[in-house]
Amino acid sequence: MSPSTLCCRKNAFSVADTENAIRSTVRMISGCMDSQTSADVSNVSQFQLPDPAGRSGGACTSAFLRIMYNEQQRPSYDLTFSEVLMGMRGVLSNGSYSQIPQLTS
Repeated sequence: MSPSTLCCRKNAFSVADTENAIRSTVRMISGCMDSQTSADVSNVSQFQLPDPAGRSGGACTSAFLRIMYNEQQRPSYDLTFSEVLMGMRGVLSNGSYSQIPQLTS
């Protein structure tokens, strides 16, 4: 099917389109609840990341990286999505951020 055929079908997909789709499971961690705003951080060094060099970034991203870098210290144990989410929430809460990351699947 050409791209022009797909765009002219008024956002409708045929049964053949869905049957040929790649099956997958998608999980997403968002930075906050819908009613909140994700915070930016002017200096991510407070998250104790390797080589932050005073850079700015997102609070949620920095919390995620901190959890992942801590996980590298125990390579024989794999974190679940829930453990990552709860860890991120703890890091943000301890840093006085009001945003609450969410897991969607």
